[in-house]
Amino acid sequence: MELIAPGWKDYTVIDTGDCLRLERLGDVVIVRQCAQAFWPRTLGPADWERAHASHFRHDVGPGTWSYRRPVPDSWVIPNGPVAYEMRLTDFGHIGLFAEQQTQWPWIASRLGPGLRAINLFAYTGGSTLAAASAGAHVTHVDAVKGVVSWARQNAVHSQLGEAPIRWIVDDAVKFVEREVRRGVQYDAVILDPPTFGRGPTGSVWKLEENLVPLLADCERLLSDTPKFVLLSAHTPGVAASSLRNLLGPLVQRRGGTLESGEMVQRAEASENLLPSGVYCRWTPN
Repeated sequence: MELIAPGWKDYTVIDTGDCLRLERLGDVVIVRQCAQAFWPRTLGPADWERAHASHFRHDVGPGTWSYRRPVPDSWVIPNGPVAYEMRLTDFGHIGLFAEQQTQWPWIASRLGPGLRAINLFAYTGGSTLAAASAGAHVTHVDAVKGVVSWARQNAVHSQLGEAPIRWIVDDAVKFVEREVRRGVQYDAVILDPPTFGRGPTGSVWKLEENLVPLLADCERLLSDTPKFVLLSAHTPGVAASSLRNLLGPLVQRRGGTLESGEMVQRAEASENLLPSGVYCRWTPN
């Protein structure tokens, strides 16, 4: 099933095309590269030139922002009961994967007070906040200390600073292995693994090598009455059917159903849909 993220009052994709995307983050308008948007733009040059900043990145390493107008070091945009702190990073990230907009209410609707969820490769905590807003106890795991601090600040902005969230700076694979040994169980597992990454001690993550054994350990973490497993990916060449194949054995052993598809974002200026990743969700019967 295709999940279309239309944006919200304080975040929208304005236009796409010519391998670029024009976005509004609160009052700040930016341009970022987007290889999949190779169709023509809908809006004219004047609309694109109102961007405060544009980011360009080469194939490797960080990129650079060029500025037409001043941009704050950070600013906050709300989205319903939660809020996210925006920053323009060297790699072109902003602190938000907005295509996950359609996943957050789904997460919250399936959790509640006292239930336990783990969010792996959790970045700045969009899914963590969704789970915590439903009252769940959340374990938030990311290998980058600064990103975990950013996520904690998002919790404060969302009035969830005192919510039962464990903030873990660790390699996801190693942390899950330890949780399995400790016999810890969770009612929900959320993971959005990168294509490639490094843990805080220099360990290397490669999706095609490490995801299968990690998913096997994630299944061992599931409680006797689990609510869901949500797997998403943004790796070029990885299709929704690939994620179904990865979670398929879970259905064979535990029953339940799989739902999968593409996450896309709708541009405000046209009906163009911007491919933004794939997902697969397992829920028990």
